[in-house]
Amino acid sequence: MDWKIEFSRNLIQDSKNLFSSHDCIYSFEELALPVTGVNFELDGSDHRTAKRPYIAFNMVSSVDGKATTHEGKLTGLGSRPDRWLMKRLRSQFDAVLVGGETLRRDVFVPTVPPELLAERQKNFEKPQPLGIVISNSGGFPQEHRFWEAERDYRVVLIGEKTVIEPWVESRSQIFRFPTQNQQIDLKQVLTWLFEKLGVKRLLVEGGAALNYAFISQGFADEMFLSLSPHIVGGAENMTVVGGTGYGLGGGDLPKLKLRSIYEADSELFLRYQF
Repeated sequence: MDWKIEFSRNLIQDSKNLFSSHDCIYSFEELALPVTGVNFELDGSDHRTAKRPYIAFNMVSSVDGKATTHEGKLTGLGSRPDRWLMKRLRSQFDAVLVGGETLRRDVFVPTVPPELLAERQKNFEKPQPLGIVISNSGGFPQEHRFWEAERDYRVVLIGEKTVIEPWVESRSQIFRFPTQNQQIDLKQVLTWLFEKLGVKRLLVEGGAALNYAFISQGFADEMFLSLSPHIVGGAENMTVVGGTGYGLGGGDLPKLKLRSIYEADSELFLRYQF
């Protein structure tokens, strides 16, 4: 028997023995996310550095790599353990970020349930993470539960010339950033989040285009990937990470290191380090 297969089976069996309930996938102690931020180099020849948040991604996909199942929706992929894990991860981050397209397609409400508040308050002053949406177009759905939170807990990041409806400003804090090739400058966004809003840990929940923008520019520290035991197929369904053409295939592909793996009802919960 191949030793790698045997290793994987043993690892999964160990996780079954240690964690009989999905409530215990990734204990708070195991997560142990950095709080000091990450150094990165700014543009220019003087090699100046700045601080950015520690960035993790949380995504779910089918076995064949699809992140949606029908008309951009997650129907059939997100299990109860996966949804609980999503809440636990959100409780350990300063802010949760999605792209505008995800907000338009998904019921994105980045709140921590009451049963996780005590654990969150050990590490965070605010009882809830900031909910952040970033968009180049600025077209947001008005009838969305995302806007039901207090204005101080909702942040909208848009380009300098992006036009938005007046109601958006009444429900969130609006911040504008320079754009390059019609894309918001992520370096400035991350520096600003760290320095101005005190975001030390940032959780990114898609979509595919936003994930690619972060990863292709080297703004990625780890990924939590729930591998749903389903096959979807379909040319129209999105993958976890997008990108144009052949994506990152023209250069050195990022190689991720597996940190841990858990299994519940044939669903795998993977944690990778970039």
